[in-house]
Amino acid sequence: MKIIQSVIKIIYRLVNLGFLFIYFTYKVINSGWIVGLLVIKGYKGENEGTLEYHLQNTAPWHIILLFNLISMTPGSLSLDISEDHSKIYVHLLNMKDQKDFLQTTKRIERMLLRSLNNRVTEKQQNTN
Repeated sequence: MKIIQSVIKIIYRLVNLGFLFIYFTYKVINSGWIVGLLVIKGYKGENEGTLEYHLQNTAPWHIILLFNLISMTPGSLSLDISEDHSKIYVHLLNMKDQKDFLQTTKRIERMLLRSLNNRVTEKQQNTN
């Protein structure tokens, strides 16, 4: 019985990791096109800025993975982590996209938690 539960957990994590990979790949390609169009149009960075992203989980591995995933997305760059490890400071190329960035990052963070932690609290599920 324990073996079946372990296999189900592994399959659940692999499926969620697959969804995370597909979603993140889509977002990287999409934002790459957006940044490319901004460069072609001659964008000079008039709307750039820095914001704080509040983390849902403060496990070191989680912070490192999310920090790097944010930096891999065109148009955003992780700058620093707060002293208490509850926030990541992010530089955005266009602050007009702040709402979209926050929604996307929360979704990626939830998917990351589901695929690697297998525990998503009720609070995290309600932040859709």
